[in-house]
This record gives sequence, C-alpha cells and structure tokens, in this order.
Amino acid sequence: MLGLFLFGCGQNSETENNSYEIKLAYDDEENKLLGEMTVNYYNNTGEELEFVCFHLYPNAFRENSSQSIVSLANYNRAYYNGKSYGDIIITDCNKEFSFIGEDENILKLDLSSTLAPNDIVILKIEFETILPEINHRMGVGENTINFGNAVPILCVYENGAFDLNGYNSNGDPFYSEISDYSVQISFPEKFKIACTGELISESIEDGNKLVSIKADNVRDFVFILSEKFEVLTQDVGNTTVSYYYYDDEKPEESLKTSVLSLQTFNELFGEYPYSTLKVVEASFVHGGMEFPNLVLISDSLFSYETYTTVIIHEIAHQWWYGLVGNDQYNYGWLDEGLAEFSTALFYEKNPEYNITREQMTLRNQSNYKVFETIYTDVLGSVNTNFNRALDEFANEQEYVYTSYVKAYLMHDSLYEYLGEKKYLKCLKYYFSNNKYKFATPESLIACFEKASGRNLESFFYSWFEDKVIIS
Repeated sequence: MLGLFLFGCGQNSETENNSYEIKLAYDDEENKLLGEMTVNYYNNTGEELEFVCFHLYPNAFRENSSQSIVSLANYNRAYYNGKSYGDIIITDCNKEFSFIGEDENILKLDLSSTLAPNDIVILKIEFETILPEINHRMGVGENTINFGNAVPILCVYENGAFDLNGYNSNGDPFYSEISDYSVQISFPEKFKIACTGELISESIEDGNKLVSIKADNVRDFVFILSEKFEVLTQDVGNTTVSYYYYDDEKPEESLKTSVLSLQTFNELFGEYPYSTLKVVEASFVHGGMEFPNLVLISDSLFSYETYTTVIIHEIAHQWWYGLVGNDQYNYGWLDEGLAEFSTALFYEKNPEYNITREQMTLRNQSNYKVFETIYTDVLGSVNTNFNRALDEFANEQEYVYTSYVKAYLMHDSLYEYLGEKKYLKCLKYYFSNNKYKFATPESLIACFEKASGRNLESFFYSWFEDKVIIS
C-alpha cells in the first residue's frame, strides 16, 4: 500500500538547476523551427550516469508515429486543413546519440566518461522541428502558431532510471524539472510573440525580429506567434499580467478575470514568484493548456462563461504543476483535480461572477453520474481508479471524468470534511513544501495530514481505489 512510504511532503531536495541556452529561428514559409541548444546538465540523481535522455515530443506528430495526437472526436477540429504531419530531426550533437523508447521518442546521449553525482556535463544539440498544420499545443493553427513542447527537454531521472513515457492524447503527457532558460528567437517581423519568461531585448534586422528571453525556475519554455494579437496589460504587485487576444469581444473582462485569478490564488495558496503572466487566446483543439508563465485559451469555446472558467482553471495550473510539479503521465489527477477545485474556490471568493462552489459541485456530481451510468450500461462496468498512466485509460472521456471531475469531487468532499479554514491551511502547506519540487499522491496525503492534524489516509485511498459511492 502506498501509505507505507509516507516519509514527508517533498519528494526531492533543493538542488542546482539545469540550464538551457537556446537559439531558434522560425521559417514561416516552410513551417520549420531551426534550433541550437546547449544544456548544462547537473547530475543531482545521486548516482553515476553513463548517458542522459531527452524527450522528443514533436516526433509524435510525424507520419507513422504509433502515438495518437488527438482523439477521433477532436480530429476534424484539430486538422482544419486535412491531415498534416510534423517531426523533430536531430542534425548534430556533441555526444554519440541514438533514439530509444517505445516510439523512438527519446534522444539518448552517451557520455564520453561517467558523470559523477553533483558533476556537470555540457550537452549540445542541433535540431529542426517541423510544425504540422493543426490547432494544437505545437502547430500552425488557424490564428496562432503554437510552439508548445517544440524543443528537446530533459527526461526526469527517478528510481534508478530516466522517465521514458511518450506522447498520449488522453491528457497532458509531460513531466519535467525546474530549470533556467536563456532563449534567442528570430522570426518574421509581421508576428507578435507571447512567451514564457521576460523579454530582455528586441531588434529588427532584414525583415526579422530577434528577441532575447530569460526564464528562471520554470519547468518548460513555450512561445506563441500571431499576426493578429492585440495586448492588454495590468500590474499585480511585482507581476505584469498580459492578455493577448484577437477575437474576444470582451477583452477587458478577460484581463480582469486573469488579474483576479492571480490575486485570489496569491492569497489562497502562496505568492506567484514570477514577474510575468501571459494569458493567450489561441488556436487550440481543447479548452486550454498551461505552460510556465503562460496559458493558452482556445478561441473555439462555445460560450464566454466557459472561456472565463478556462482562464481561471489554467491560471490555477501555475501553482498546480507549474510550481508544485507532478508526473502528469502517471498522476494527471493530482494537478487537474486541484486546478478544477481551485476554480470553484475562485468563484467562492469572487461572488460577482454569480457562480458558487455548490453549483459547480452539483453540476460535477450530475455529469459524473451520467458518465458512470452510460459507461456501465454500454460496457458493463466503469473504471475510475485514480492512479493510472495515461495509456491505461480506455479513452479521453474516461480520463477526464476521473482526473478532472471525480478528483474535483474528492477535494470538495475534503473541503466539507475539514472546513474552509483548515482545508486552505492544508493547501498552503502543500504548496510551500512542494514549491519547485515534485509532489506525489503520498506527499499530498502527508501534507494534508500534517497541516490538519488528522489521519486522512483512509479518506484518500477510498477515492483513489474507487470505493466511494457518488450520489
């Protein structure tokens, strides 16, 4: 039983960050991103290493990939111009390299000599990322060009091995450590850019913009280009909130929601430590997507109320996954359920939106029961166990109703059991003890038990193991 391994709230201790120095050039005629990357890799594993691994998420978009990019239900909305392919090509490295993983989705760099614990090795990679025409995290969309997960990123090392999980359309298949990024990007001057981190400099030469960006203590780096962006900004303490939009008929309201989300979550969870937060209307097949210092909000949502709710949910992810990290491939519910319940907490603290936590809970209970009934009628049973890998869910709907809806209901039940004051005390403790680290189901339990002074293991495992009857 997992409860036997409760040693504390944080999984890893303070260590030196890995750092990425990246030079990128985007060719919009060929939909190609040329890249050079230098990584200062710090061996904080506590073990000797003979090789280092990187995820190559863009190769899931290539022809004949064994990994699904979107579900069949979302296929036509994603591929607006018919099927299109992308890829990532490694053109050079300063180490011997090979491709491993279930779909050759991992770049393995063999080190010329064993890397001792606490030593550093410099790794250099040159690559080309080809973007498909698709409304997705990475792709040339109908209104924006999205560069999510478009460059190689270090695999997490744990339990004596590198994490080699690939892409999966059921959820967010990402898992990465806090690192420092220094990035230069060249792109045609007709575009405006939204990105992770701070814009240090910008110049124009021969029809191209050249921007320099610095982003420290983040899990990833993303940028978005569009010819259509308009921008509104507002300062919240030491953070500048920027809203990038093109079709939004209520941009001032969207900026207000973004600002209130930051203010509310600063108070409820702990201070957002970065100087920038970008909220970006974008071409994206799903409702929204979180990245460090930046969130995507789909331009195809069916109502403004939904658009507002997605803004709040995605900004909550700046705390749950952005700052308090987790293995989204194996424990997607850990951040998604908490981001969903954080949205309810936002509405509780901002009554002018005329949505209550009770209303959200009743809607989630009703939707969950409909899902459970339909699946049981069709399949004879339904599996909503929490702790499963993305590829262990039968489909995207099963993942969503487990990791979002049921996990929301677990937090709502815990909120009712502990009371608002004690529940929020637990959340703050969970945040402060796991900030810049990785949380696990075990550390969630440990932090809530310590902060509440109650034994909660049986409560959590009744939800984890599908023993709770939701009426």
